[in-house]
Amino acid sequence: MRRVDRSQSTEPSILHKPDKNGKTELDRVREHKAGPDAAKAFEFARYKESAVKVELERLFHGKCAYCESFFASTQPVDVEHYRPKGEVEGVADHPGYYWLAMDWSNLLPSCIDCNRRREQKAPDVAIGSIVKLLSGGEFDRTRKMSLGKSSAFPLATERGRARNPEDTLISEQRLLLDPTRDDPRAHLTFHIDRDKPIGLVFPKLTGHALQPPGQAQNGAPADLVALAAQAGVSAMGLVSIQVYGLNRLSLVQARTKVLRDIEFILELSIGLAEIIEEIDDETARKNAQISGSPAAQAQQLRDDVAFNAKIKRHIEGFRQDTLAQLRRMADPQEPYSELVRAWIAKYLS
Repeated sequence: MRRVDRSQSTEPSILHKPDKNGKTELDRVREHKAGPDAAKAFEFARYKESAVKVELERLFHGKCAYCESFFASTQPVDVEHYRPKGEVEGVADHPGYYWLAMDWSNLLPSCIDCNRRREQKAPDVAIGSIVKLLSGGEFDRTRKMSLGKSSAFPLATERGRARNPEDTLISEQRLLLDPTRDDPRAHLTFHIDRDKPIGLVFPKLTGHALQPPGQAQNGAPADLVALAAQAGVSAMGLVSIQVYGLNRLSLVQARTKVLRDIEFILELSIGLAEIIEEIDDETARKNAQISGSPAAQAQQLRDDVAFNAKIKRHIEGFRQDTLAQLRRMADPQEPYSELVRAWIAKYLS
């Protein structure tokens, strides 16, 4: 997950465009909630408009706001409501944050796996531990888990939860990361280890625990908050990993492939650097021989030195290209760029 500055976007005017009767969607949903059919679901439409999708894709470079996977080439974008519009999972009688259904600050682009609740494989892993991948790419210890945000919006306490447009949102103690509101780096950290390149993400340490416990069995927010407190990690980070499914098998495998690609590029760069050193050593030897050599031999040595310099320039150019490719992989428009940035910060800074 990468921090995104929403101020760099232009709010699509269609979100608040009046209909032929002069009413916005917000006007109509307020009337619906105050009318005799309030118990029936309201059909929201403005957030589905193509202008909304286009601007979200531009702002997030065609990537899921939560996992940084490209969605454009394989599936249509889900326009995700950070605060759910129709209901709130586990909160009885909550009408959903219906007044935010067309609010630009509440809309994010999401891949299907982060947004929709589905049974998916995920590592059965204790906080801070490492799981290994088998030769076939599977985790050696997995379990099926119900992952994906759906209508979840857990808070640290229900006290202060907004239930209508008149309630303030600032009192809500949110437990889900929003990359346009929060800095994910303050709550999430990647497993970065060249000897064990596995694309896992963990909640960031905020303190110390004598005995980090294993993952909660049912994933309930209260369990995860208590677990985070015991382990000395960010509760927002831990809950977000669980709810968005940021360690689902397919996603960890995709991030692991990126880590292996990085390793290949780095090894190539190291190999080119070693060749450059060999050329420098050979050039030094030839330069040392020139002064005591006959004219013809000295000229041949000088030609060899010039040729070596030419080859060295080409190889150095290739080496710089490989390092530039590593840094390009950390550009915001690239998938899993925050993972690459963390790797570069550890090994190339």
